[in-house]
Amino acid sequence: MSIKQQLVRILLRGMKEVYMDRIISDKLYLSLLYRRVLDKKMHWDNPCTFNEKLQWLKLHDRKPEYTQMVDKITAKEYVASIIGRDYIIPTLGIWKSFDEIDFSTLPDQFVLKTNNGGGGGGIAICKNKATFNKKNAEKKLMRSMKSNLYRTLREWPYKNIKSKILAEQFMQDDSGQLRDYKFFCFSGVVRAVLVATNRFTSHNFNYYDPLFNPLPIESRDGKCSSAIINRPEKWDE
Repeated sequence: MSIKQQLVRILLRGMKEVYMDRIISDKLYLSLLYRRVLDKKMHWDNPCTFNEKLQWLKLHDRKPEYTQMVDKITAKEYVASIIGRDYIIPTLGIWKSFDEIDFSTLPDQFVLKTNNGGGGGGIAICKNKATFNKKNAEKKLMRSMKSNLYRTLREWPYKNIKSKILAEQFMQDDSGQLRDYKFFCFSGVVRAVLVATNRFTSHNFNYYDPLFNPLPIESRDGKCSSAIINRPEKWDE
């Protein structure tokens, strides 16, 4: 059995991380990943479903500015240049490694995160600097810095990010956490909104339409929360 055939078998068995971007093509990798996750064949010539179109875009839509958009440091500058800095969470510091962080310059509460992380990975929240576990934070952040979403999911915009750590102002909403709002746009128009809650515990996903009416959508990544999520005061803005 060739090395290529062995790697294909490894991927189909379900390994979380397979570093073979230099051995098999992105198209073959995504085809195998698509079959493993959804148990369906990927139709490259005529993608019809939402998931198929996402895979097609991974191969055929690679604009340089996408890297700037997914980098959590440069994305702030990109957004600020369009809508202003009033909507940007303040950055407290940027470092190339954990060892460079001068904690004496940080407030009692802050958030550390990696600029290359995705899906909630690479985040360390400090609510009290006196009891903050630096060793656990370092382990989590350094692991994230070594990860690469291009290798594991062929998310091309992440391929060339130079990993760093940034500190941001600590924030929370009336839930005692910080809800995460994700807007699904089709042809430039918002069609659905995902509100993620309890990101570090039960991990709940609730979907709404643009008027904030609940949608009957369920995700394999997070069950719907039974808690009432009110429409934000500045939703229209």
